[in-house]
Amino acid sequence: MKWIDCSASIGLGGINREIINHENYYVYEKVRQAEHAADLLEEMDFCGVDEAFVYHHAMVENDPGYGNELILQEVAQCPQRLHATWAILPPITEEEYAPENLIPAMQKHNVKALRTYPVKNRYFLDRITMGDLLDVLVEKKIPLFLSPQDGWQYIFDTLKEFPDLTVVLTNYGLWGSDRFFFPLIKTYKNVYIDTSDYQVINGINKFCNKFGDERLLFGSNYPMDYFGGPITALLSSDLPQASLEKIASGNMERLISEVRL
Repeated sequence: MKWIDCSASIGLGGINREIINHENYYVYEKVRQAEHAADLLEEMDFCGVDEAFVYHHAMVENDPGYGNELILQEVAQCPQRLHATWAILPPITEEEYAPENLIPAMQKHNVKALRTYPVKNRYFLDRITMGDLLDVLVEKKIPLFLSPQDGWQYIFDTLKEFPDLTVVLTNYGLWGSDRFFFPLIKTYKNVYIDTSDYQVINGINKFCNKFGDERLLFGSNYPMDYFGGPITALLSSDLPQASLEKIASGNMERLISEVRL
């Protein structure tokens, strides 16, 4: 079975230190990280993961533009297996993210998914600040990865203003997060769930029984999570083989094939 990880990262980040995680308690995370593409590919090979859509830690912890440049250098080492995703900023302050500049750059570098960190980068993901760009993402069906590490409210608010936006929820925490994302899945047809944190007992089965098997995307959230957990959670479900294959790779392939750059 083919495995496509929808969300993994390259680069050394600040996770090997004491942090307050998205469940609001202190943890000390000491995990293996992939400094470069070769390191991530080694981990992927060990776990049997074929491809991955990746970002660079620098776009989260340093600067989105700098991280975007670094991830292009990394995926160039193995473009058949690694696919770049970029972070965005408000076009009103950074003109390179205006649609007329961003979309041609994405075409040039074959980037078909984006990420945003509005709280960390001090802006609102709303129509006033990002409307021109988000309207284009809707039109072109470009997936936008969002994490509720800074809370769920901005995600709910963004989808109210942009109900047709294609959103992939990632890095959302293990406990009871379906109470947040089930309403979003029910209400908005283009919201998808990265399975990395969805390792609750019978969680995948429950999701598929309620919403079908087309809105789950296999993801590792590496290195915050590891490949083995979400792989095991999927394979230990009682889903039919066709559903397993959709979640493992087919849904992500479909999502990316619908992007119109």
